[in-house]
Amino acid sequence: IWNSEIKKRIQTVESSATVTADWDANDQVIITAQAAALTLANPSNSATEGQRMVFRIKDNATARAITYGAQFRAIGVTLPTTTVISKTLYLGGIWNETDTKLDIVAVAQEA
Repeated sequence: IWNSEIKKRIQTVESSATVTADWDANDQVIITAQAAALTLANPSNSATEGQRMVFRIKDNATARAITYGAQFRAIGVTLPTTTVISKTLYLGGIWNETDTKLDIVAVAQEA
C-alpha cells in the first residue's frame, strides 16, 4: 500500500533520451513531452529493500520507443516497448535487494 501522507519526492523531466531516477531523491519520475526514444536507466545510488519507484511517461503526440536498464524486471506484467500516442503510462516498481532488481509490478496505460 502506498502511504499517501508522506510527501513524495518527484523528479520532472521534459523529454530526454536517457532518464536516471535517483533512489536518494525520487519516489516518482514524471517524463513529459517525450520527443525521442527513451531509455530508463538503472536508478542511481542505493535503494533499501522494498523501496518503491513510480514512473509516469507521456510522449509529445508521437509514439516513442522505451528501453530499460538491466535492473528493471517485469513481475506479472509486460514492460511496454513503446508509448501510445498522447496517452499517460505508469510503471510501478519495488526494489528487490536479494536479486538487485527493480521489480515492475504495475503497468497502467490511459484508455
